[in-house]
Order: sequence, then structure tokens, then C-alpha cells
Amino acid sequence: MNNAPSYDLRACPLSVVAALCAQHHGYGAASATATYAFAVYEDGEPVAAFAWQPPPPGAAKSVCPEAPAGVLSLSRMVAIDRASRRLNHVSKPLRRQMNRLIDRGRWPVLLTYHDEGQGHTGHVYKCSGWTLTKRGEPRAFYVDERGRRASRYANGQTGGRQLTMGGTTKVHRWEHWACPAGSAAAWMASHGWRRVPILGKVWRSGNAAHRWERASV
Repeated sequence: MNNAPSYDLRACPLSVVAALCAQHHGYGAASATATYAFAVYEDGEPVAAFAWQPPPPGAAKSVCPEAPAGVLSLSRMVAIDRASRRLNHVSKPLRRQMNRLIDRGRWPVLLTYHDEGQGHTGHVYKCSGWTLTKRGEPRAFYVDERGRRASRYANGQTGGRQLTMGGTTKVHRWEHWACPAGSAAAWMASHGWRRVPILGKVWRSGNAAHRWERASV
């Protein structure tokens, strides 16, 4: 049986995601780093792109207090307009990433949000298997000097750059778990992942630095 998808989904440089976001995403930009980045190509050109990275520590702890280091966020999902691509369902390459391309032993909990202020309903997330876990209350959003939506959290801190309030919106939270809630730490350990101290180094917070390593099989 041929299980190959009908679309061309590949890992891509983050610059591909950023370029599509600049033209087709309401926020106008992508983060400077990513743990994973993927794009769907048609005729050699990207028509949809996705970027994944760990969320801010507070968000990770809120979703998975027993293992916040096991949370990975879909920070950007962008596609060109429907009339200009053959890809019918963006949910299909998204689901393939979740189930086959991301190391779910290392990242048992996936997190993302949909922003009503951008006209989104979360339909793509529902179709790709996410669960809506929290409906947001009205809250302020911020823009940079070019009028682009921007998060107040960047480079490991909140409030470190000049932003202005752009209005209010509602942001809703979606999750996808590879294991039962409450068992993420045990799940990561069972897949060989462990936290290893980095001797002589501390984070900006003052906590001892560490990295995650997978034990040799």
C-alpha cells in the first residue's frame, strides 16, 4: 500500500516560513528561531509553511505542569490564498507533522492558538486532531513600529521591546497529547530523554543551565 501523501511536505529553512508570513500572515513575521520548520511545495515554490518552537515558560507550565519542557508550540502556520494553490486541506500536512515528523517522545504535548482578531475559527486544528482546551477572554494585542502584530514575549523575556497596543481580541488554546495528561514526564523518560546539567553555565534567570539528551539505545 502506498502511504505517500499527495502533497510535497519537507523540512525547510526558517527563512521560507518568514517570507510567506511577510506576505500572507496577519502577523506579518515569524519568530527568529524554530525547533522544526516545514513547507508544502508546488512546482518548486512554497504554498504553505509551519514553524514549531517551545512556548513561553508560563504557557508551557499552564498546559503541562509536570513536564513543561515537553511542550512544543505551533508558532506559525501560513498558506497562500486558496485560489493560488492545489493543496485543498492545510490540515493534512499539519497532521502529518504531528504524527510522523515531530519526535513525540521528546515533545508529547503540542500547543497552538487561534486568534479571532485574525478571522480564524480553529477549523484547521479541529480537522487535524487538536482539542480546544481553553476559550480566551478579550485581551490586548500589540504591534511593532511597522504595525505588525508582535508578542510581548521575545528572547526569553517579556516587555523587552517597544510595542504599542493595537486593540483587543480573543485567543483560544488548542492541545494535542501523545500520552495521557499527567504522564508527560514518564513518557519522555520512557523514550530515553533526560535532562543533563551544563557545567559552569546558568540561564539568564539564574537557574542552572541544562540540555535534553536522548540516552543511547
